Amino acid sequence: MAYESPRSAFLGVDLSAPAIDTGRKTIAELGLTNIELRALNIADLSADMGRFDYVIAHGIYSWVPASVRTKILAIFRNNLSPQGVAFLSYNCHPGSYLRDLTRAIMLFHVRDMLDPEQRIQQARMLLQAIAERSNGKELYGQVVRGQHERVSKTADAVLFHDDLEPSAEAFFLHQVAEEASRHGLQYLSDATAPLLTGSLLELQTEPAATTQMLQQIPEDQWVTREQYFDFLNGRMFRETLLCRCEVTLDRPVAPSRIRDFLFSSDIILSEQDHDPRQPGPTEFKTRAGQKLRTDHALAKAAFLHLNAIWPNSIGFDDLVAGARSRLADQAASPGPANSEEIESLTGILLRTFCANVIDAQAFPSTVMATTSDRPKASLLARKQLEKGNLLTNLRHCNVLLEDRVTRRLFLLLDGTRTVDELVTDLQDALACDPVENSGSARAVPVISRENVMSNLRLLARLSLLVA
Repeated sequence: MAYESPRSAFLGVDLSAPAIDTGRKTIAELGLTNIELRALNIADLSADMGRFDYVIAHGIYSWVPASVRTKILAIFRNNLSPQGVAFLSYNCHPGSYLRDLTRAIMLFHVRDMLDPEQRIQQARMLLQAIAERSNGKELYGQVVRGQHERVSKTADAVLFHDDLEPSAEAFFLHQVAEEASRHGLQYLSDATAPLLTGSLLELQTEPAATTQMLQQIPEDQWVTREQYFDFLNGRMFRETLLCRCEVTLDRPVAPSRIRDFLFSSDIILSEQDHDPRQPGPTEFKTRAGQKLRTDHALAKAAFLHLNAIWPNSIGFDDLVAGARSRLADQAASPGPANSEEIESLTGILLRTFCANVIDAQAFPSTVMATTSDRPKASLLARKQLEKGNLLTNLRHCNVLLEDRVTRRLFLLLDGTRTVDELVTDLQDALACDPVENSGSARAVPVISRENVMSNLRLLARLSLLVA
């Protein structure tokens, strides 16, 4: 965030001095002057450290004593600016009851083990053995197997922090909201869940009787409505946004507010070469596998336009204009969209945003959708690549870059080389690659301009090139 927002100021606090030292080295490598890291106990933070528009407490609340949880909420109250927003993540019920079943089993097994690696290894081994021997036709076996599948996909560091911390505690949303209110804070929304308002409820719940029950809960009882939704979905983790109680919240959220933002999406057609002007429903999907169907012509054209400009973002009026151009006859210029079409598109954009199919941003991104004369990759990602394969792109998402040629090319993208120079320098870099001189039978690939351009287009689609 500090790298992408040079006119903002950032402060990071962590109890771990080695973690802070690592962060400071990264800051120095990136030449950042708008961020400071301090090795501090949360209990030592005070109001005189300043006011902030955003305060983020991620992966802390469920894993610290009650006194520290109280301090976190006090920091939100004392250090948030008048319109500031606080982010608080935690394990939540009712879903965490299932997690706690296997946590208790693993914690009992490793109760006398002090070495972290041994605790992780033994916890995995025991849970796997129990899952394999459980009866998948019975409720207990289904729960154990489901939790084993979750744990098998969890990184060691996360497993050690989340599941093998004996004092870890989960909360209901209403408990967190009530505790926050005692510190002069109010529930704003969840950072990732849909806005449970108006017609959006109909898309989120089944059967109809359940929808009617939730709709009967008044709009001003926002927490109650979302708490019941957690019951329906068995949610086990929340990312809650809080703000000061003095802030007036405009609820329900008017669908027209979505027009104030910039949109982007990696949505693609399920079937290629479809003409949005043809009647009938069209199916789209994201690269994450989410699907949607619509027969609304303007929406179909809008989704196609978002795909064409990905990863760039676009404002509402420009998106409508782009969609209209795709619907127009090749021999005629597009006419203006009527109010009914605009209203329908507005509702569709809001629903797809709440379903995490499209993104909405308040500010233009620095992502480059096409290649430039001297392409440049994110400096942060290039520094990350020097230490491993996992990168953070300009959309705050993880990208795993494993292809050897692409990795070598990426490290050359400092904005000083033309495409032709990249071809030459990439060929030389691969020839000097120590992997190739270690007895491997693999031949050094021949790099062409077409090959470099193909990789650049890939990196642009991955939101790794800077505009």
